[in-house]
Amino acid sequence: MPGMLDVESLMIVVVGGAVGFLSGVFGFGGGFLIVPVLNIGLGLPMPIAVGSAACQVLGPATAAVLARRRSWHELRLPFIVFGGLTLGVFLGAGVLHELSHEESATRNLSGPQPADVLVLSVYFVMLLTLGAFALWESTRALQQRPIRMGWIAGRGFPPTTQLPGLGESRVSVPVLSWFGFGVGFLSGLLGMSGGLLLLPGLIYLFGMRWRAAVTASMMIVWLVALQSTIAHAWHDHIRLPIVIGLLVSGTFGARLGVFVSRDVAPARGRRSFGWLALATAAMISVRLVSLLTQHDAQ
Repeated sequence: MPGMLDVESLMIVVVGGAVGFLSGVFGFGGGFLIVPVLNIGLGLPMPIAVGSAACQVLGPATAAVLARRRSWHELRLPFIVFGGLTLGVFLGAGVLHELSHEESATRNLSGPQPADVLVLSVYFVMLLTLGAFALWESTRALQQRPIRMGWIAGRGFPPTTQLPGLGESRVSVPVLSWFGFGVGFLSGLLGMSGGLLLLPGLIYLFGMRWRAAVTASMMIVWLVALQSTIAHAWHDHIRLPIVIGLLVSGTFGARLGVFVSRDVAPARGRRSFGWLALATAAMISVRLVSLLTQHDAQ
């Protein structure tokens, strides 16, 4: 119906603009907001919400990569995690696809759909953890008591390597590969860019300096976006009108967010992000409870 389609298109533009604005303010990709809002707020099937959100990341990620020239030295980390990243992305997208097939087979049966329950549950746990950590870390920073970084630096199995931003410290190549696999799997399953996990992981787990972590994560996010787009397109999870609406409105929203963020102190910005992540987790928890109680009632 034309009227319904117009309303849905308008809502997608609003969602894209709002998420772009928040991404510009906090400096994180907005995939963690797009998927829950598209699924819970607009009622889009979970595979379509995930695939479309993953694809829309490719535009800004490509622009970010092309805007900066990199040396071969800076590409060492993306090359190290490439294998695990690729395997993780395609495995995560494959799991979502299999669950959506199971959902189609059980559509006439009572009970929550497996894809919705799994994706929303993982989002809930991840955002609850990251939100609590962001509040704790920002509180310590505001109190001039920053937390220690590099929790697993120097640990793990050989071979080891040095990376930009780590000084003289060496990190385990197998640990980096498994880290890439975890980021890739969650990105393929959840439709996010991976930056939400990459930056805190590189900084707090491996002890990488902020600027070097941002430089490395930009390239890795582009790899994740490209691989996720291919994987979800293969499974027919992408709807281009949704992607275009999110991209166009998100670009304008991000520019406005970057302008606003100039007056926001970094520690206070991280605190606000923590509350935003917890609020999103609360919204997801309400949906999960609704799905599970509907099943029990039937």
